[in-house]
Amino acid sequence: MRLGMRSEKFQEAFERFEKVVDVNQFDSYRELWFAFRKWGAKRWRNTELQNRALAYEGEQLHFPDVAMPRAFGHTVEETKKIMTYRRAKVRREKWATAYKKRAKRQVKVVAKKYKGVGEVRVKALSWYVNRGYSANKIQKRLKDRGIGIQRKKLLKIVREMRLKEKKADSKKYTPKKYRKKRG
Repeated sequence: MRLGMRSEKFQEAFERFEKVVDVNQFDSYRELWFAFRKWGAKRWRNTELQNRALAYEGEQLHFPDVAMPRAFGHTVEETKKIMTYRRAKVRREKWATAYKKRAKRQVKVVAKKYKGVGEVRVKALSWYVNRGYSANKIQKRLKDRGIGIQRKKLLKIVREMRLKEKKADSKKYTPKKYRKKRG
C-alpha cells in the first residue's frame, strides 16, 4: 500500500513524537496510531491527510498492518452523529412512504366524495397539498388558474387530504361573529 508524501508540518510533529515516544516498542501500526492520536491530543483531527501521513510513517517503519481507518475524515463523535442521522433518516423514509400511500388513497376518496369538485381541481389540490402549500396559497393558485373552489369546501378537502382529523369542538375555534346561532 503506497501512500503519498507527508506534509512538512506533520513531519516535524512526527519527529517531536519520536523524541518523546520510542516507536520501536510498537508491535503494530494500530498501536502507533493510538499512541500518536493520544500524543497529538487536540491537534489530531482524524482527517484523511493526517491519516495518510501517519500511514506513510507506518510504512517507513515497516509495519505490516498499515491501513486507513474505515471512516477516515470523521472523529468518533461525528461518526456517531452521522450514524444516528442515517438511522433517523431510514425511520423518516419508512414513515413518509406509508404516509404517501395513505394520502394517495385519501385523494381518490376525496375525488369520489365531493362531486361538485371536478377531476382537474382534485389533481391540482393533491399536487399543492403534496408540496406542503397552505390552504390560502392553494386558494390563490386555484383562483389564478381560474378553477376556484368555495373556501369552506376547500378547507375541508385540504384537511382530509392531509389526513388531519376534525377538531373535537370546532365551535371553539370559530370567531363569535361567524358562529351560527341556535334558537
